[in-house]
Amino acid sequence: MLSTVTRRSFMATLVTSTGIAVLPVGEAGAAAAGQAAAAAPPDPNLIADVVAGNHILVRKGVIQINGHLSARHTANRNRFFLARAIAPETVTAADIMEFDLDSNAIDARGRAPYTERFIHSEIYKARPDVMAVVHAHTPSVLPFATSDIPLRPVYQLATFIGPSVPVYKNGDRGEVVSNVEQARELVRVLGSGAVALMHGHGEVVVAPSVRTVVSRCIELELNARILQNILAMGGKPIYLQPAPAANEGQQGGGGAGGFDRGWDAWIQEEKRLMGR
Repeated sequence: MLSTVTRRSFMATLVTSTGIAVLPVGEAGAAAAGQAAAAAPPDPNLIADVVAGNHILVRKGVIQINGHLSARHTANRNRFFLARAIAPETVTAADIMEFDLDSNAIDARGRAPYTERFIHSEIYKARPDVMAVVHAHTPSVLPFATSDIPLRPVYQLATFIGPSVPVYKNGDRGEVVSNVEQARELVRVLGSGAVALMHGHGEVVVAPSVRTVVSRCIELELNARILQNILAMGGKPIYLQPAPAANEGQQGGGGAGGFDRGWDAWIQEEKRLMGR
C-alpha cells in the first residue's frame, strides 16, 4: 500500500478479470489501465454473436460468399473482431481475429485477413457510437447502389436508414475498399447515418451492437425488395419519414421484444439447422 498521497499521486481501482487492482492515477495509472485493456480477453458471448451473426446474414440473403461482420472489443475500444478471409457461412469462433484500429492483426497465426477490413477500422475510428459493422453485397440492395433511384424508407422497420441512403463511389468498376484513404472517404459519405451504399458494389451498415446491426441488415433488405415491388407495379412510392433520434432504438426490430425477439428466433433456427 502507498503510505503518502500527493497531488500527483491518487488512488484508483481497476476492475480486472482476476479481482481488484489498486493503481496510481496519472501517467503510470493510465498506462497500466491501457495495458490491462489491451490484454483483456474477448467476451465469449460477443464472439458467439459474431459467429451467429455471420450465419444469420447468409441465411437471410444479406450476405453471400463475399461480405463480413465485425464487432468492437467491449473492453478495449481500440480493437475489433472480424473473421479471417473465408466465406461467412463457414465462420467459427476459431476464425475470429482481433485487429487494432489501423487494421493490423494482433495475432494472425497465419490467418489471412479480409482486404476490406479498412472499412471496419476507419468506421470505428470515426464513430465512437458504433459497436458493429456489416459490409455486404445484398442482391435486393444492389440496384439502388448502381442507379439514379434512391433507397428510401417505405417500410416501418427500415426508417432508421434516414431520408435517403447516400452513395459512395470508388472508381467506375465498383472496386473494393483496400486502403485507409478509400475507407475514410466511405466514412465521410456515411457521416452520422446507419447505412451507406457503395456504387456498383454493395452497402455498409452500422449499429451499437451485433444484434442491432444484423436486424438492420435484414430490415434494409426487406425494404429494398418492397421498394422494388412498388416500382415494378408502376406505382409511385410514398416514402416514410425517418425515425426521430429519440425513437430510433424502437425501429428495425425494436419495440416490445425488440431486437432480442428476432435474434432469439434466428438463434433457434440456427440450432435446428445445426441439429442441436
